[in-house]
Amino acid sequence: MKYILPVSIWIIIMILPAGCKKDEFNWGENVGDITYSGNVVFLGDKELALLKEVTANRIVFTEKAGEIEKITDMSILVIGVSQKTPYGLLRKVNSIQTNGAEIAITTTDALLADAIKEGTIQFQKKLLEKDFKLKSKTDGVLVKGLDKSFDGLAVTLDNFEIFKDGTKITRLNGAIGISPEIDITIIIKSNKLIGINLITTLNKIDEVTVSSNGAFNGSKEIVAAEFIHSPVIINSLVFVPEVTISCGFDGTISGEVTSGVRQDRVITSKMSYLNSTWDEDPLTQTVNFDFTKPQITDNSDLEIFSGPEINIRLFGVPIQVVKATGFYSLEAQKTNSPFWKLFIGGDGHNTVKSDIFGLKDDHTLNMTIQASEIGNANGK
Repeated sequence: MKYILPVSIWIIIMILPAGCKKDEFNWGENVGDITYSGNVVFLGDKELALLKEVTANRIVFTEKAGEIEKITDMSILVIGVSQKTPYGLLRKVNSIQTNGAEIAITTTDALLADAIKEGTIQFQKKLLEKDFKLKSKTDGVLVKGLDKSFDGLAVTLDNFEIFKDGTKITRLNGAIGISPEIDITIIIKSNKLIGINLITTLNKIDEVTVSSNGAFNGSKEIVAAEFIHSPVIINSLVFVPEVTISCGFDGTISGEVTSGVRQDRVITSKMSYLNSTWDEDPLTQTVNFDFTKPQITDNSDLEIFSGPEINIRLFGVPIQVVKATGFYSLEAQKTNSPFWKLFIGGDGHNTVKSDIFGLKDDHTLNMTIQASEIGNANGK
């Protein structure tokens, strides 16, 4: 019995260093202002050169080398940018199988807080035309800047067809431009999302003329062009902004028409998430406008709209989607005085997507700008 106490102490002494070493390993790796969890495995250029296949739930490497050797069924994978992973990837490992030299890993999407133990993530960037490349565009769309002073994305509408019925054709001409400033702050502590803060400023130009050689009606929205930004890598996190520019019409016009309006708007929206609660600031905006006198002889209840949708992706998963549509309305009644009126306004939303954050629901800030009259047949 006299040997029991010394032996017990010796066992505790042997266990303690191992326990401390394990805790130290689990703490993780610091990358800039972020501490990643200890089970994160970073896969860079060396490992991506061995990447054979990527699907929604499977990743296959041609051999087990480099950091791939560290992957277990408990790992979180932080994967960089390559031809097969243009957005990077954030995946949770479910299982690992080998087939000769090849290694196949089944995965599911991971939450941001699965990978990050502590830290503040800041994405602060003005999105410039020079950093985007064109993904697609529609006939009647030219991709070029409005002028040298506008450094955002811009498209020119050149006889852009939005309606055709036999010989009756309706076209849009003009330009649509967007210069966004995105400011996103994300705070994580102890593998838990603590706060999100977003400030979004949009410098928009909507200059659109509609012309038709006859009556038309209906509703149509057409994607004029799509753009993708070069990856922005911050502390091993891969952000990729995308922008879609659309335009269209809604309503009815009973005869030939030509009408054009230009709106230059600066819109700022702010919202924050803290202690499981969202808070919003009132939307702020300024506008300058101009128009040409409509050429119209019959009744009209027509709205022309245009604008961007901005999608900020983190490892390919949308985290913020902003849609800001400018519109103008041409209302005309033969029996009224004034005969016609022009109105301008805006519709849109700023939405934080819940998926990668592990939030219960998306959160949306309404960005509607009430229509206001800018001109009429009596000379306003």
